[in-house]
Amino acid sequence: MNTIRHLIPILTTTLISVQVQAQSLRGAWMVCTNDLQLRETLISHADEQELVLQSAFGIRSSVAIRDVLFMVRTDPVEGENDAEMMGVPSPNPSPVRLVTLSDGQVIRGTIIEPELPEELAFSLIAGRNIHGQARIPLERIMRIADTPREGASPAAELLDDTIVTRTRDVLMGFIESIGPMTRIVMGDGTELDIETSKIRSIRIANELESVPGVYLTMSDHEVLRANAFDFDNQQPITIDVDTASLGLEDTGNSAWVFDAGTLQSLRVISPGSRIVALTGLAPDLVEPTGTREWVPQPALLNDSAAHPTLGSIDLPTPRRVHYLLPSGATRFACTLEAPIEEWTDCVVRVIVQSDRGSSTLFEGRLSAEVSKAELNTPLPRGATHLIIEVDPGEHGPIQDRVLIHRPRLLVQQ
Repeated sequence: MNTIRHLIPILTTTLISVQVQAQSLRGAWMVCTNDLQLRETLISHADEQELVLQSAFGIRSSVAIRDVLFMVRTDPVEGENDAEMMGVPSPNPSPVRLVTLSDGQVIRGTIIEPELPEELAFSLIAGRNIHGQARIPLERIMRIADTPREGASPAAELLDDTIVTRTRDVLMGFIESIGPMTRIVMGDGTELDIETSKIRSIRIANELESVPGVYLTMSDHEVLRANAFDFDNQQPITIDVDTASLGLEDTGNSAWVFDAGTLQSLRVISPGSRIVALTGLAPDLVEPTGTREWVPQPALLNDSAAHPTLGSIDLPTPRRVHYLLPSGATRFACTLEAPIEEWTDCVVRVIVQSDRGSSTLFEGRLSAEVSKAELNTPLPRGATHLIIEVDPGEHGPIQDRVLIHRPRLLVQQ
């Protein structure tokens, strides 16, 4: 077995200095670059070319947008209520909806009568402005909902179009048209017309496309692919959008303006490269180590984090957890932590399996004296499985517990 050891002790004095710096970074962002490095920093300016970073001490540096995977606020701003937005119609009969497109963009609007049954027509709202009437083929619609979370489970699980009414009734079949009335053909061939105002969410069984570009998420949940943008915390934000992809006619004005401070996150989709959260992968196998005969499934923590890769996995009691890696996984990074208890003492190993065998990416003892370790390492070509192993230490398994913070994978095709 080829062993590569990466153990970085974190002393008490280091913890104190990190906490002081974190407290001083109000309005900070978490930036992840394409080597899976995470940096908490201020952003003094950003555009389609680069991010200009500023440390707590005022030192500036820059990183090219092509080298960024994502950036998210560490203290997200709450969006406005629909009733507070300029020009928004009253909730009855047509509330403001979030419309998720197959290319990952999310737009807001009020549904109107379409000219063609195979199109969704709506009055598009972004920021505080109405941008005209959009018309998008239903084959490009993935979800229509009142909130970002409603009906947001992966589209890969969807075999039929699905409607959830405000009374929580679930209708499945094929959606023929959406307007003030929505028509669905049920599995038995029955056609049903239902008032759209009585619908909580609609999901259409279309596949998600991966369209390269820079995607910006705003505080009112819009997600826009930007041809260009100009961001400054103290100034209004300008985004040059792809109006054709949003179903709008080209009026010669594709620059949309948003209030200062409303940008929530940025992600860069590159051809053949993506970031994957280990928290989003179900373990292939969970088995006890030491003398235990059974252990529960790992628990997910902080699953409401601003980005999926910023969550954590909780491994109480010693165990071995196997994950099937996505094809093309090339790098893995995380922080391993044993919560500081008087009797915490365990040995942690991170092992990768590939066509060529197994190798140990990390092996170290975590205890109250050395409670954390950072791991950011390439994976061998053809990596197939990641195994995280916790063995009891000197004092047995009673208080052994390991948290895997921000476990993230780089996948390249």
